Amino acid sequence: MEVGLSNESYERNRKSSYLVSALGVAGIAFAVFNFSGLPFFQNTDNFVLFAQEEIKLEQGVQVSGGDIGSNGKIDIEKDIINGNIFADIISIDKNTLINGNASFNKLKTKKETQILGTQTKPIQLPIVHLPEIPEFQVGTQDFKFEGTANTLIAGSYRNITLEKSSRLILTGGIYNLNKLELKENSMLIFNASTTLNIQFKLRGHDRVSILPGQNIKPDDLKINYLGIKPKGEKEEREDDDDEVNTLHDNQEKKDHKDRKIGRPVVFGKQSFLNFKLFAPNAKVIVGKETTFRGQTLARKIKIGKGGILSLDISGSIQPKLSDIILTEGERVVINQIVLQLITVGTLEDAQKIAASVNGIVTGIIPSINLYQILIETRTIAELDALIQRLLSQQNPKIKSVSKNVILNLIQ
Repeated sequence: MEVGLSNESYERNRKSSYLVSALGVAGIAFAVFNFSGLPFFQNTDNFVLFAQEEIKLEQGVQVSGGDIGSNGKIDIEKDIINGNIFADIISIDKNTLINGNASFNKLKTKKETQILGTQTKPIQLPIVHLPEIPEFQVGTQDFKFEGTANTLIAGSYRNITLEKSSRLILTGGIYNLNKLELKENSMLIFNASTTLNIQFKLRGHDRVSILPGQNIKPDDLKINYLGIKPKGEKEEREDDDDEVNTLHDNQEKKDHKDRKIGRPVVFGKQSFLNFKLFAPNAKVIVGKETTFRGQTLARKIKIGKGGILSLDISGSIQPKLSDIILTEGERVVINQIVLQLITVGTLEDAQKIAASVNGIVTGIIPSINLYQILIETRTIAELDALIQRLLSQQNPKIKSVSKNVILNLIQ
């Protein structure tokens, strides 16, 4: 079963995307010149990322679905973007593919950059107005969760901490918090539509997972984040204050002290995130090799190397040509496997299975419960051994595990 698109099917999808997107931009351009003073878009529904000031995508990021926009700058490094981009200033590094349209006032490109769709100039600013977060009142109870048998009902709390390798289930509803911290390898699951209103701190360490329950969409978890303590509240030192201080430039340090901007939201490397995050006064930083599905709307956004982004539940990453090898007449992606679960298997199950071989889920076909998993193997022998290792677990949720074979690859 092929999760990564072949070059032939990719080319076909690319042309289809170009036609649809070009028509969309033509309509938008008409609206811009006839509705002066209004934002370019009335909502953010089509954006996987939108920033008030700046978006930076580090090398190797793949956007498998969703637009990217900024009222200020977008800086893209050697990435693949399957969507449209909108900004005042767009800077694109060499060997970058934009499979969509670009709308801008200033465009900076380097050699071998490809924008397959329409380029539109100028663009009216602002592109989107990000509204303010409504006021909410946090509670006084603190909870630290350990182990895997933890559930929290909706309500107002103060500080919630998930300790290393712990698991917490949210039953749905509105949660008002001062702080939410997820330590290494912890897992937060939302089993129904959930809203987290967070006053001061949102922090995820390395390899954390925020997952929807069965039949729940990534954006069924909405996170409203301020990053600013209430006036008059006593200052208490956080264990990562020194690190956070390095994430602000000199002006931002002053603005943060003056309560003009919020404390940054930080997630560590190799995480698996599903939510709609709204942080209009804060910077959001996502660590390398993280898979994210949903939306992030913030003051600034930085996505680390090798990140994988998608607006919706499905999608997969395109394999690099250097990761495809020819063996026994088949072209195999050397660092991917395809996992199919039985009907009752869940995304959480797939994530646990992937983690057992130090892999991460990077693509999903929900209709047949099929998962693309990125692993660290570099030879066929290592790939075969890893597949046998998974099969030897005799996990009743596993229906099949196989190599990701690329068909009809153009020479």
